[in-house]
Amino acid sequence: MGAESTIDQTEQLPLVVNPDILQQAILYKINTRIIARGELVFPCVPGMVSHYLKAIEQLFRTLDRPLPEERRDELSKLLVNKLEQGYRTSTASMLILQYESVQPPQTGLACKVIVTTSTMGEQYKSWIDTREPPLFGSHPDAKLMATAAKLGTPDRVRILDVGAGTGRNTLPLARLGYSVDAIELTPAFAEQLKAAVTAENLPVTVTEGDVLDPLMRMKPARYQLAVAAEVISHFRDSDQVRLFLAKMCDSLCPGGLLLFSTFLTVGDYQPDALVRQVAQLSWSTLFTPQELATAMEGLPLVQISDELVFEYERHHLPEGAWPPTPWFPTWATGRDVFPMANGRPPMELRWILCRRS
Repeated sequence: MGAESTIDQTEQLPLVVNPDILQQAILYKINTRIIARGELVFPCVPGMVSHYLKAIEQLFRTLDRPLPEERRDELSKLLVNKLEQGYRTSTASMLILQYESVQPPQTGLACKVIVTTSTMGEQYKSWIDTREPPLFGSHPDAKLMATAAKLGTPDRVRILDVGAGTGRNTLPLARLGYSVDAIELTPAFAEQLKAAVTAENLPVTVTEGDVLDPLMRMKPARYQLAVAAEVISHFRDSDQVRLFLAKMCDSLCPGGLLLFSTFLTVGDYQPDALVRQVAQLSWSTLFTPQELATAMEGLPLVQISDELVFEYERHHLPEGAWPPTPWFPTWATGRDVFPMANGRPPMELRWILCRRS
């Protein structure tokens, strides 16, 4: 009885043959079968949350599923929490927004926000898998070799190479007769370096680990020279710089030299939080000269020289060795943080040479 009543009511409705109305019905039917699915991937840079939110809203509007106003604040708070969480964990963290259209008769998009991260070692491992060697150049740093040469006979000089990589500096020094202790954080790099040392029977000891780890201890007053090339650019803050400098002071002999490269700001430029976040993301952590001076305050270190890495290496590397890698000029001049062709970024990589008093 109920079914017959429904049929009767349907038959009483007007017959529709208008092409426009029928077309609208067909479009509605098809739209219920169209699925929007995908993801947006953002670096975990907390200072970019407003920019990311605008990009998400634009995507939703493009998919004809605008974000409801009452959900905007909820999504904004979620993004803030996730971005800060990822940034604290690692500068390599990525925030992923996964989205998919909901099943009709509901409308809109269902979303999920997750954070993925990787260690520096894992990132550098991908370099080995995807890039042609040598990864950091085929020649040692000219400033390092010139500094070592002034210390006297190689067989009387012990050198500590922090962040030795695959041995760009370690191996040439050892071939000259220097005794070198190398510390490397990335397991794949340390293995390559150990293999090269064994193959050539060089006076090198390789230790895999993080120089900032409290359990990583070097022998006190052992070295006449310590070098950290392209290492501090990975640090997170000036407290880590001070910890590093203090550990180097412990490991150097009185009168020993410490050579390191670091990004410093130019002139009176004061980077804001967003710039510092992007710099860390780009492996270009920067400090003001005052921040570096504060990190050195009270330590038995006397600064001897402060030189621009780009200019020194360009003028002192052997003919044909410049640039060390295709990416080096862009990175060393701060253009990985501030990509600009017609201007000079307010940061630059500098060689700092100190003597332990």
